[in-house]
Amino acid sequence: MLARILFVLFIGSYFGFYFAQPMRIGLFPTQKFTKVKFANATGTYYLIADTSFLGTLDYFSFCEVSKGSAGSLDVVFQGVKKTGVKQLRIIGSMHEKSIEFSGISPVLKARAFEGDFEIKQSSGSLLIVNMIDLEHYLEGVVESEAGTGQKMEYYKVQAIISRTFALKSKQKHEKEGFNLCNQVHCQAYLHKRNGSASIDSAVLNTKHLILLQPDSALAPTFFSANCGGQTCEPSMVWNASIDGLESAVDTFCVYTKQAKWIKKIPRSEWERIIVGKYHFPIDDSLSKALLYHWESPYRTSFLIHPGFGIPMRDLREKFDLKSSFFSVHSEGEFVVLEGRGYGHGVGLCQEGAMKMAKSSFTFDQILRFYFPSFTLGISSVSKF
Repeated sequence: MLARILFVLFIGSYFGFYFAQPMRIGLFPTQKFTKVKFANATGTYYLIADTSFLGTLDYFSFCEVSKGSAGSLDVVFQGVKKTGVKQLRIIGSMHEKSIEFSGISPVLKARAFEGDFEIKQSSGSLLIVNMIDLEHYLEGVVESEAGTGQKMEYYKVQAIISRTFALKSKQKHEKEGFNLCNQVHCQAYLHKRNGSASIDSAVLNTKHLILLQPDSALAPTFFSANCGGQTCEPSMVWNASIDGLESAVDTFCVYTKQAKWIKKIPRSEWERIIVGKYHFPIDDSLSKALLYHWESPYRTSFLIHPGFGIPMRDLREKFDLKSSFFSVHSEGEFVVLEGRGYGHGVGLCQEGAMKMAKSSFTFDQILRFYFPSFTLGISSVSKF
């Protein structure tokens, strides 16, 4: 009888889950886990190894999953080890409960997530997929991207652009078995929402709100931490323009935390890259002077001049710079890069938008400032 009750509970949760929780988020896929742990659940979770019911996981129990042989999993629960498992599912019996996930090999500190989980082996390591309702996912994204202590209007902005991004990019990792990952190149989603309830309110109050292009397609809602006073033309980053996204002056972020930066590079290292890789004409005295003293008051695609063929984005990657927006001067044996902004700079500037919210701009006014070509619309998740 107990087995039947548990089976009925599982089936109810299973089918409810697939209708109510459409997002599949790959958790830390670049970590290449070989052993992970689930513990400290705030509710009851059912453990399903392939078609076998292993038991219930709660606050007083834990489960360890490790890479097994021939593409399988080894699962340890309540002192019993089960081998040869192809797929483990961890299904919550109630919504809005959470469980802590942590990496054992490699080590990753415990982080609580809502929703359900699917674990299997893929490409020689463990693939952990968090299956969660879009709006609950967004609560975690908004806090991970924006932190706590922001104005409600900014949280609404972040919720709308993150919702739009999630729906537009839903097939980004389809071949890998999930929709989006929780890394920065998708959207930061480091844990469930743990901070102010205003984040939940912002997500709820903007439910189904998205940004649309003039043809009613989902808009490209790129964002970065700080644009340095001028948003970036997409072609400077990705070699292609994007309709509706153009460079614009932004005075709201210029006095914020990440508006400016400085990095010193040894002259020998600077010359090795600029002269050695890009064949900069250092023998020409006029060109050589520019190599060590060059001002960039506005964003540009190339260092000094396009004719030298030195992309600013390449220098950002090579020297691990916060942005590709910087000027150059010399100090003794060093070349000093005086930079502006943090991130690629395309689309919305987060610190600028935060400043606008603190200055009493509404969420729709902020969105119109950064995305003047796009309009607010209503979305049904199923539509996309």
